[in-house]
Amino acid sequence: GQHVATTSFDHTWRLWDVETGSQLLLQDGHAREVYGVGFHPDGSLAATTDFCGVVQNWDLRSGKAICHFQGHAKRVLCAEYSPNGFQLATAGDDGTIKIWDMRKRKPFASIPAHSGLVTQIRFSNDGNNEYLASSSFDGTAKLWSTRDWKILSTLRGHEGKVMGVGLLRGNSIVTSGYDKTIKLWQ
Repeated sequence: GQHVATTSFDHTWRLWDVETGSQLLLQDGHAREVYGVGFHPDGSLAATTDFCGVVQNWDLRSGKAICHFQGHAKRVLCAEYSPNGFQLATAGDDGTIKIWDMRKRKPFASIPAHSGLVTQIRFSNDGNNEYLASSSFDGTAKLWSTRDWKILSTLRGHEGKVMGVGLLRGNSIVTSGYDKTIKLWQ
């Protein structure tokens, strides 16, 4: 079935069944406000982020926390699993993107990505072009190689904060800005 997760400032997050509207899980394993959530590609795990800088990984079959990561200096706002599920990317207020090895359950890479908070991260799911996209309050979106975590491209065009980044089929990228515009990048 289809599921959606919601996060809350009451330190909890919930998993819902989209078709029935019923609550499947109510989790309270965070000490601070829960902000971001990402789903593993096979649907077995969810990663939640909080304002303490903690990333919690949950087994959705049992509802139990299986591991947590700490390494960000400030709030963690977003989490995204790689298409193969072997890595988890997280980002937030400190401008860094952290890459976590899900098999070894430890840090893998730290990217000094942006000069402002990172608003969103997305892995490409195209086997020919493997990259991680990020957007930031610093007014840019950036593309990172998933082979060596080096910068591939910086996208500039918004007047101010870039609030989100999305990946479309055919290698197109879409960004949304605080300037009330949406930009399509080829």
